Amino acid sequence: MSKTKAKILVIASDANLRRTLGGAGRNLCWADPPDIEGLVRCVFDEVPNLIVIDEGYGGSGLDAAIRLKQDVVLKYIPVALLVQDPPREPDRDVDAYALKSASSEEVLSQLSALVETNWHELDLNPLTSLPGTRSSVMRIEDALESRRKFAVCCVDLSNLSAFNTVYGDHRGDGVIIALGRILREALLKHGGGADFIGHLGGDDFIIVTEPERAVSVAESLIEEFDATIGSFYDPPDRDRGYILCRRPDGRSTRYPVMSVSVAVVHNDDGQLHEMAEVSRIAGELKRYMSSLPGSCYIKYGLVEEQRPGSPASTLEVSFPSKLKSLSHGRIAGSEAPKYAAFHRLILKARQIRTVYQPIVDLKKRSIVGYEALTRALSNYPADEATSLFSDARTFGRVKELDRICVEYALKNGQDLHPEHKIFININHETLIDDAFFHDLFSCRGRLPFRNIVIEVTEQSLLRSFDKVREALAGLKEQGVSVAIDDVGGGAVSLRDVAVLKPDFIKFDRSLIRQIDLNPTKQQIVQSMILFARAINARTTAEGIETPDECQAVIECGVDLGQGYYFAKPGSPFPTLAIS
Repeated sequence: MSKTKAKILVIASDANLRRTLGGAGRNLCWADPPDIEGLVRCVFDEVPNLIVIDEGYGGSGLDAAIRLKQDVVLKYIPVALLVQDPPREPDRDVDAYALKSASSEEVLSQLSALVETNWHELDLNPLTSLPGTRSSVMRIEDALESRRKFAVCCVDLSNLSAFNTVYGDHRGDGVIIALGRILREALLKHGGGADFIGHLGGDDFIIVTEPERAVSVAESLIEEFDATIGSFYDPPDRDRGYILCRRPDGRSTRYPVMSVSVAVVHNDDGQLHEMAEVSRIAGELKRYMSSLPGSCYIKYGLVEEQRPGSPASTLEVSFPSKLKSLSHGRIAGSEAPKYAAFHRLILKARQIRTVYQPIVDLKKRSIVGYEALTRALSNYPADEATSLFSDARTFGRVKELDRICVEYALKNGQDLHPEHKIFININHETLIDDAFFHDLFSCRGRLPFRNIVIEVTEQSLLRSFDKVREALAGLKEQGVSVAIDDVGGGAVSLRDVAVLKPDFIKFDRSLIRQIDLNPTKQQIVQSMILFARAINARTTAEGIETPDECQAVIECGVDLGQGYYFAKPGSPFPTLAIS
């Protein structure tokens, strides 16, 4: 969303005020909810970029502002108070004061400036309260459009999954929270005032800074992380330098103490022009770093080869804690063998299968539908759908894989109960291709459109929002329902969700994991349930694995649940593992 098209919600009952500001800007919308709870519902319905409250609203506009700032989601929307006289002591819950005596042009100018300096996409990650994926992408795109020099530091952890398996997700969350704090401190020491930190989800963070600051920031955060991470391990494991984790085949594997890696992607050489280039280079660097031991950072650059005019990519790998650095030549290897296997086994031989996981009404403990999940057969090295589609995206074959997955999901789901729904994930490449998408459901057989729910991923909303919105609108006209996945994990902006108005909102696993132990997560879920109700969407908690997690989401008011606690994914159609 362009900042010039930001939505400003004005809460006022004063008719004179409406007449004064009514023509000041088309981006103003007005509301006069009857009470504070109505105000909260109104804000969730509109999801504005700025809230302006008349000081006389409800007897005390200040009390209304305080209530909004107490909400764990809405508190990040800036609030301005319209007052007759400036206060002697400004309240900390008010971001700015605007005088009613000023001209409408002056008031609107002040409000527009407040939006510019307090812009937020409402995609905060619940663990770290850092901006999420949408805000991060917008920040990088702004840097690209400005043509100024910048650097993106992509931060990643090693062996977090094994750590969670051994110690539990709650302790793993503690590591992620600590990493977010370390990033803030590194920027405070070595960054600039305009720098940015984003949390993309899980253990993926980014920093946007100036190229000359990037190395100092990377060295600082690595040094602090290496000095801190040992405290998260039990003493015997810390002394050994590794933990033992049992693999699915039953064998135990050693996993070293976690390390942090930083891929520095920059346009110091003027070569970056598009977001896709940033993503491609970052992906190459992160794949390479996964093969290196210990914490390190990599700086990507271009140098002239011996043949003049023939630039080549090089890497400078530095291990600050080991006081050494290495230089490497081009690392991009041939993908031909891997593509040949993908084409032969997946696209041609269709060596995949569909499994189904129940989605349960939490109050009735009855099944309302199933999510169709794709798995590769044993001949292909990647089993999970995430890895499969990562390969498909690398080879430019996402639509072909989508077609196969949808075909298998629908054909194998022909015996679906007439009152149940089947949830199917579809990628943005498929959604925005009208010709390809037109006959995607031709294999649905006797399944009516009303039994089909399309799950939209974060990449669909980030890359092609307007086209995806048009495609989904056409589907809904035919009776298909829409679900937005990963809400609440920092991947999806609530403003995008508000525009799409889906039928289902699925809360991200990171938000549900050990929610019974985390009051902040409970508050976030309760807040977003109000948002879901404002747009008439049913809520689903993904990744429920324990009775305590299930009870916590029920007490929060979530409608539906999904996860191993109810049933593991299986052949059509698994029954519930609980009574």
